[in-house]
Amino acid sequence: MGQPRRRRPAGSTMSLEHLDEWLDTLQPKARVDGVSMMDGYLTAIVVGPCSIPPDEWFVDLLGARGRIATAAGKTLAAMTAIVARFNAISAGLSATPDKHAPIFEKAGNGMALPQPWCMGFLGAMRLRSDAWQPLLDLGRIDHGLLLPILLYCTDPLGQPMLGPTRDGPEGEEFLRTAYRDIPLVIPAIRDYWMPHRISQLEGQA
Repeated sequence: MGQPRRRRPAGSTMSLEHLDEWLDTLQPKARVDGVSMMDGYLTAIVVGPCSIPPDEWFVDLLGARGRIATAAGKTLAAMTAIVARFNAISAGLSATPDKHAPIFEKAGNGMALPQPWCMGFLGAMRLRSDAWQPLLDLGRIDHGLLLPILLYCTDPLGQPMLGPTRDGPEGEEFLRTAYRDIPLVIPAIRDYWMPHRISQLEGQA
């Protein structure tokens, strides 16, 4: 007879695999439907123009179940796992930004599917959309930092935010490979906003 499976203690941290399953089965749905989308969301919170209290973004992310003060059981375990990933992103970008690795979904053939991650990033941007405006200004050269992300985002009607890509093989190839620039632009976005975030902290001191 095999050994009985150990149950995870209530409130303990979930693995990312279990977190992905938990997010996928939530009713009502969370703002994100899996770990990849969550990873994009958390990354935008980490690198964005201003600090956002966890009490706010957890409720935005998970709805009413995201209230930190009342979280328990599986929800608390999930939130602990989310915080762990948030801290890993933040620490990694601070210590070794060149090794930043977004969690992209994978197709059956192993090809990366960047859209969920990018839509998660966009979802978090909307928490402070006014503050993000300088990087959304098409007239600024820094707008290019967001292009590899926005390329895979769609509007509420399901249309590409940046419009359709160029027809033909070149456009298809660009869409297949542009996501490779995302690990490069994330540290650059963080650096772009860092002086603004530092001035905010100094103003609060």
